[in-house]
Amino acid sequence: MKQKEQDLVIDVLMLAGSILLQSGAEIHRVEDTMIRIAHSHGIMDANVLAIPAAIFFSIDHTNISRMKRIVSSSYNMQKVCDVNQVSRSLVEGQISPKEAWEILSAIKLEKAPYTTGQLILAAIFAVPFFTLMFGGSAWDAFCSAAATALAFPLSLQIEKFIGIDFVTTFCGALLFSLTAYLLEKYTSLAINPNLINAGAVMPFVPGITLTNAVRDLMTNHINTGMTKLFQTALIILSLGAGTTVALLLVG
Repeated sequence: MKQKEQDLVIDVLMLAGSILLQSGAEIHRVEDTMIRIAHSHGIMDANVLAIPAAIFFSIDHTNISRMKRIVSSSYNMQKVCDVNQVSRSLVEGQISPKEAWEILSAIKLEKAPYTTGQLILAAIFAVPFFTLMFGGSAWDAFCSAAATALAFPLSLQIEKFIGIDFVTTFCGALLFSLTAYLLEKYTSLAINPNLINAGAVMPFVPGITLTNAVRDLMTNHINTGMTKLFQTALIILSLGAGTTVALLLVG
């Protein structure tokens, strides 16, 4: 393989890996995709190491080495599916590395398939059903939707300007818990604030992070799996802290 062609293949696999990692794919998927692309184009001595913050690629017995820093990430399963399809087509020879590069570049620039408003509406619509599932009444479900309508948009704004998960979830939990406890204390509604909180907390639960952590541990990516488990535990701790502070303020 000519050097120019090899460089293009490496560019493609690095781009594919970075999109997958930024979009919430598990580490095993990222590494496996990059290795398959390399092997399909004759780069048999390829080494890939992916961690939540960066991707490393090298080829044995050469001075070829690449590193891509992952600064920010957001979950987008549509991009994960699209990159998987591109990698399969590339490995099977249905498209060329140049075509793959162009498609992946377009995928990288794609915006989320939903707007912020749609995300807020989805959260408000979903939480009442969780409250009902946990045994809450119709009033509990209505109040959980109201609490989410206040807390979830606030958390998105805080995430936009601060970008720290602990602060984002703490403020969200503080606001929806305050709403629940204040409604119980200053209204005559027959509501249970604990059931309201149980529903309102669901949009903040880091389900994908926890799932990826378990999958990484199962595929022997111990360091990454433990890192994501600690990240999940920190978010859960912030949710508990926000609820506790709200209870102390009202009580």
